Amino acid sequence: MSNPRYLTKSRFKLALECETKLYYTNKKEYPDKKVDDPFLEALAEGGFQVEELARIYHGGGTLVEGRDYEKSLDFTNTLLKQDKVIIYQAAFRFENLFIRADIIVKEGNKIDLIEVKAKSFDGKDFMDFLNKSGNLDSKWIPYVYDVAFQNFVITKS
Repeated sequence: MSNPRYLTKSRFKLALECETKLYYTNKKEYPDKKVDDPFLEALAEGGFQVEELARIYHGGGTLVEGRDYEKSLDFTNTLLKQDKVIIYQAAFRFENLFIRADIIVKEGNKIDLIEVKAKSFDGKDFMDFLNKSGNLDSKWIPYVYDVAFQNFVITKS
């Protein structure tokens, strides 16, 4: 049985770039040439290293492994029954939307979403996100949409 064609976080971000790419992504008859790109693989490896560092900062969590949607959702839901839990790669679904959250910290009824990015800023001032006109700097828009999509799916699920 094949996995359903959910609108995942990756596919959502791709659609923001180009909606036509969304149609063609993950279709066998249209292979992705980026899959074997050594430069992109090196960038991804850097992202994995940053995510591992974030897991150290939020230690004691449980990793939801595997690519099977249903199994990852079931395991995440089992973990969320605990009053206090940290989950790495937690799975959430709402209708046809599906995400894997980098880190979830749950205490009681409160869930904190920790999104890990290999992009730096000091984080001391929200003004870092604004341009000289006081509007959201365009370089941050993809990150804001990314977190907003995840927040929506988690909240609705």
